[in-house]
Amino acid sequence: MDFTCVIAALLFFTGNAILLAFYIREAGREHFDYDEYTNLDVETLRAEWDFREQHRPKVLAAGIINGLAWFFFAFPMIQLAWILSQRGSKSLWLHISIAVLALVGSFTEWISRLLYIGASMAGLLIKNDFELDTWVQQNDGIGWKALEVSHVMTQGLIIFIDAFEWICLFIILVFVHISVRRWRSHDSVTFGACWNSLGLFIGLLCLLDFVAEVLRLDGFKLFGQIAFWYAAVNRLILIPMWLLMLGCRLPYAAMKLNEMAVEPTVIDAQNTNQR
Repeated sequence: MDFTCVIAALLFFTGNAILLAFYIREAGREHFDYDEYTNLDVETLRAEWDFREQHRPKVLAAGIINGLAWFFFAFPMIQLAWILSQRGSKSLWLHISIAVLALVGSFTEWISRLLYIGASMAGLLIKNDFELDTWVQQNDGIGWKALEVSHVMTQGLIIFIDAFEWICLFIILVFVHISVRRWRSHDSVTFGACWNSLGLFIGLLCLLDFVAEVLRLDGFKLFGQIAFWYAAVNRLILIPMWLLMLGCRLPYAAMKLNEMAVEPTVIDAQNTNQR
């Protein structure tokens, strides 16, 4: 069993479980009314910022854990790309893309976390220490409105950077599926067809996850409920299961690759002795 796959699976499960728990609390908050929010009702904005401050540790913890999950996820992906390319001798562009996208996904996840930390710290500093109630007239709440508009713009940037990890994962799993199908043409034992098909299915769900993350900027209702359930299945069950199955096969695949590299050498030596 490859331990980096196990660690990545556990971290993906834990981070996404915390994040989905936050989404449940976010969807069920009683103070929130979308029409009042878009009209920049001051009391709604105050309650919304209190909610964000209260749940900031959960979002931050989920982001850091997911960042670590992507860090450990990159190792087996690079190793898998090396094995499937047969030491860099087959479809070089395809397998380099798998490795690069794994590193890019990890990098963008940490970039989004740093942006979130900076934006949330600045937003809470303004909320707690600055005068937001009275700017032009008494209790006009213009400060709260300006703060919220700035928050929405910043949050849009963070969400798109954060959602890009799902595009990376979608492309990685599609490329892995293509490469494994080629591998199975001469070795159908090392990587199973069911595991390979599961990876493609997860990749398609990751593409839908990207759409769901982006649509969180809008007040979607019906699709949001559907997206929550398939995201929960994908993030908490399918992705960790796929990684654990990969962890069981990677050591055997590495041994198989070494045998494939030794066989031509042995044959050449035998031919030399016969001469």
